[in-house]
Amino acid sequence: MIKEDRRLWKLILLTIPTFGIYNIVFWFQFTRDLNEMNREDKRIKNYILVWFLSILTLGIYRWVWFFYLEDRIQVTGERMGMRINPGPGTVLGWKLFGTFILVGPFIANYFVIRNMNRLAKEYNTGIKKKTKVLKN
Repeated sequence: MIKEDRRLWKLILLTIPTFGIYNIVFWFQFTRDLNEMNREDKRIKNYILVWFLSILTLGIYRWVWFFYLEDRIQVTGERMGMRINPGPGTVLGWKLFGTFILVGPFIANYFVIRNMNRLAKEYNTGIKKKTKVLKN
């Protein structure tokens, strides 16, 4: 089962006292679940690798990865027959340009988490339908 109850407020509140460790765990599990839903398709890079590459590129790689993450959510939603709004361009715009008004990255994260929760719920419902137990 894919986790379908991720919350932005929990990410923010637990990242601060853990000095960012919860942030790494959160996004690691997030990408693992998204890759689970996309077994045959292109996979998203493991977040620990993304974290390391972001350090080397002064944070730029994480923005690129974030765009690909939302794009993969969009493609997965289309494959499941769902419409995912907003798209990767809008989310990246909030992440990049919203930084100037300070709340943009939070809005971008909110959209990504909300879209992933919707996908997870749909995916889990599909699995439950396929694995119904027959009563004697």
